[in-house]
Amino acid sequence: MNRMALIIVGLLVIGIAAYFIFRPKNKSAIDRFYISTQGQSDERVKSLNLDKPSEDASYILDTSKLTFPKTKRETENVDYKADPETDWIINLVQVNGQTFDKKDLEKLFDKDWNTNFPSTIFGFSPVDKRWTYVFAGGVPDIYNKIQIAINVKGVYNEENPNYDPKKLDRYVIQLESIIKKYPTKLKIEQIETISKAIGKAKNLVELYNEFNKDAIIILKSGKPFNGALAWDALLSVGLRWGDGDLFHWTNNQDYGHDQHFSVWTTTDPGYFLPENIQSGQMNPTDLIFGFSIPRSADPKNVYTAMLNSVKYCQKRLGGTILNKDEQPFQEQTETKYLLDLIDKMKAKGIEPGSDKALKNY
Repeated sequence: MNRMALIIVGLLVIGIAAYFIFRPKNKSAIDRFYISTQGQSDERVKSLNLDKPSEDASYILDTSKLTFPKTKRETENVDYKADPETDWIINLVQVNGQTFDKKDLEKLFDKDWNTNFPSTIFGFSPVDKRWTYVFAGGVPDIYNKIQIAINVKGVYNEENPNYDPKKLDRYVIQLESIIKKYPTKLKIEQIETISKAIGKAKNLVELYNEFNKDAIIILKSGKPFNGALAWDALLSVGLRWGDGDLFHWTNNQDYGHDQHFSVWTTTDPGYFLPENIQSGQMNPTDLIFGFSIPRSADPKNVYTAMLNSVKYCQKRLGGTILNKDEQPFQEQTETKYLLDLIDKMKAKGIEPGSDKALKNY
């Protein structure tokens, strides 16, 4: 299975989980839940005559004004292995030089392990001569090296801020117990000490807290916007309704987050259902435009386009432009904050939209 297939499977699982976590826990919301393709969503909107904007302001979302780093195209022989920057790595070694069999590894890393010891198991295939996920579809059955990757941020307790080394030590204790069940004799090798892993975790958490920021611009009204007019304005600017029942500027490049920015609302239920728009039941008091800064492919230029979209919607709908704290929007101040944050990220080796940023933010 290539990388794209693995990503698609992962996104489907995450998407389904996210729905049940973030959607309102009421019967009507669950009754409306179903998975659909973007094409099906487009047909749904078309059937309600909500697919054609009254104006064409799509020039605001001009992708030619965005810049994307040149990235190397991956080949089928790319390695998938533990990341020493974010993982605490444990090697399993065959004492007598035998190979590992996937069927035996499945018994070793069973349901109990997967439930209580979050980790990713990588193996080096002597046939394909590369590292890959051991428990993915379409991968080899025989490996001569095994890596157990544990994300070091798991040692951090956010509720009672501290770093608990016992959360890593228990992996070694459990491994020492279960490898006795393996058909051949194995030994455990730690790539680095637990204390070094704790230090790495502290650095990652500090970076996360410093840079995990969203760019937010709010268009707010003292009285509800006309829902149909708000829908039309968002459609006119070139946004597309779909994923999560929100509006998005979709990123069609193979770099950065899937959406350049999205639009939601604090008006219940927090998203837009075309049926409710058409019936006049959904008239939001605000429109919230936003994106994750570290995950953005081009945060500077995306922000400019997003602000211009807000200004366009203000002309159509009225309302006041506010910042994320619902204070009067100061364009120069907000732009400077964004640019300063981007510079600080790059100074610490974090390129917005990169695989590293997508993985950690």
